[in-house]
Amino acid sequence: MIYKDRDKLTAVRLENETDRVSFDILARVLLEKPANMIYFVLDRKLFGMISMGDIARASEGGADHVMINKKFTWIRKTEYMKAKKIFRERKNINALPVISEKNELLGEYIRWDNCKADMMYLPDSIQWICQSCHDLCLVLPNECFDEKKKIFERYREFFVSQGVKVVCTVPSEIIKYLESSNWILFVDEDELRAMDTLYKYIYKKETGELNFYTYKDFAEVNKAAAILKYFREKGVYIFNLFWECNTGNSGYVDKLYAEIASKYASAGERVNNRFYEFMNQGFFDDLYSAEYADCIKGIKYQIETQSGCGKLKDSHSEVYNVTGGERYTYGQPESYVRTIYFVGACYIYGHYAEDKNTIESFLQKRMNQEGYKVRVVNCGSPAYSGNMDLILARILTLPLKKGDIIICGNRNFTGVGKINLMDACYKHNVHAEWMVDHPMHCNHRLHSVYADAIYDTLQSVLKKGIGKQEILADRNEDFIKTIYLDRYFKNCSFTDDKKTGSIVMNCNPFTYGHRYLIEQAVRKVDFLIIFVVQENQSLFSFDERFAMVCEGTADLNNVMVVPSGPFILSNTTFPEYFIKAADEDIVENVENDIKIFAKKIAPHLKICYRFLGEEPEDMVTNEYNKAMKRILPDHGIELIEIPRKECNGRYISASLARKYIENYDLDSLRKLVPESTMRILDLPITEKVYGNR
Repeated sequence: MIYKDRDKLTAVRLENETDRVSFDILARVLLEKPANMIYFVLDRKLFGMISMGDIARASEGGADHVMINKKFTWIRKTEYMKAKKIFRERKNINALPVISEKNELLGEYIRWDNCKADMMYLPDSIQWICQSCHDLCLVLPNECFDEKKKIFERYREFFVSQGVKVVCTVPSEIIKYLESSNWILFVDEDELRAMDTLYKYIYKKETGELNFYTYKDFAEVNKAAAILKYFREKGVYIFNLFWECNTGNSGYVDKLYAEIASKYASAGERVNNRFYEFMNQGFFDDLYSAEYADCIKGIKYQIETQSGCGKLKDSHSEVYNVTGGERYTYGQPESYVRTIYFVGACYIYGHYAEDKNTIESFLQKRMNQEGYKVRVVNCGSPAYSGNMDLILARILTLPLKKGDIIICGNRNFTGVGKINLMDACYKHNVHAEWMVDHPMHCNHRLHSVYADAIYDTLQSVLKKGIGKQEILADRNEDFIKTIYLDRYFKNCSFTDDKKTGSIVMNCNPFTYGHRYLIEQAVRKVDFLIIFVVQENQSLFSFDERFAMVCEGTADLNNVMVVPSGPFILSNTTFPEYFIKAADEDIVENVENDIKIFAKKIAPHLKICYRFLGEEPEDMVTNEYNKAMKRILPDHGIELIEIPRKECNGRYISASLARKYIENYDLDSLRKLVPESTMRILDLPITEKVYGNR
């Protein structure tokens, strides 16, 4: 999260009240100062705002203008923690205007802050970029942001030094590179969203395989590519489902979206994801009755954390059944030679269908009819909507064997097979009544069409022999080495003659207490590795927490700060840590997390010490610490517990620091956190002597 002053916002001064703004005006505004949010000011007071999401929805609805939103969430300058909580709880809000008591626009809190990114992500991604693209287009940031320009230069110099062909451009010239460059890289997500919206929804340019990226996207896509590559090399086939407009189906696509817009317009609405009652009869088609429509639309797709994957919660009824996080697939054979796993969101788990009418059930029926000994498994969940990490986490739990197939729904997965379901819609001339607002939100008829398209694509795989099968998913050492150790420690040399220690920290935020623990640990070892918890389950994002630790330890020698990855205190290994719930699985998950560290990670890094601070209050963390004391010595790792540091008779804790931030008690906060933490969180720093350490 970052705060921007008013002079750095994309703001339009109005001469008089208005309800709408044309696309032409919005295009000029975005080219001059691209941002995810455009503010409109009348007589110095905030009149309204338009987000990039508003523009996209208006464009999809066939309009040439956007209505100004006059009902919005706003905050005061001192409500830092409130902004944090809103961003965490309401994923659809990406910016919050800060207004004065007189309703004047003072600034903005924004969800993203890519400028705090550490360059460590780039070396990890650069090899993949070199292999995957022939041209990289780097977009110059707006000239009023000095920090963005510095990051831009670091990007450019780094890529050029690695032999990547780089062209630099400004937002208005991106159009020249839409066809010649595979990748268009922005300094931060705020400007990326603006340009992506401008070209796709205002200029309506077909970008094909082109993707707009920030450094973070490179890192995330690279992580996914490494995991999926591992399974592919082990004989697992992976396919991606998506809907793409191309030269062959473009006429049909235009007609389809016009039909969808007309359907909503008939009810006086713009296109949205709401399923209105007037749609029922056309949508449910031959199965329609008022009772049946209410039954299917009334299914509650509840989620629970199992192995950190956000699986569907067990449920049993006449039309909807889930066991062990898998929705029931009709016709699964008792004997089979391979399994097809579906992992993804709405259309994967079958949001508007009963069990027998999901894509998986239709595909299973086809497999049975054609004589294939194949089992189809539905591992879908609403939790996977747009969440690549959770999809990957779910894939990591699958008992995969050579010859198995994964069908997933995330177009950012690279190096995998592709199935464009829009082509299937075009082939069958599917009409808008079979979908709500998009071909992915569809009925049983379209599920059957998709199942046939998937079956046709899989023919080449199904006809291949499998050979000897073995379960791959026990997270063998080579898997952890490939996915994690080689990523961060490939060029490091660890030997037995040097004492290497480790600390696992969340740092939500980084305090003098964390610093004290690190200082004590450094005195006892030759080299210290700090694993920063990577899961974005805390109030402060991983980027913020990672930057705080890096900055807060920059003056210490022989210290290495790395992300904890998917194997140390992750949602996959120990989900209870993030929800602070002492459920029946806590002992098993605690031991699993610690044993992975002790058996698969520590030996490679020659770690012989693990340090931790005393935990007198948090029950879940205390349970974890007790398990470490029980398990680590058996694996040659000495556990050293350091007493907590105090300030004014109280333990220094991240929770107390968060309380001071919430109350905007900066004087008290400065006694608990270093200046670097204040700076990274964009909190005011005073001239007076800093802190009482």
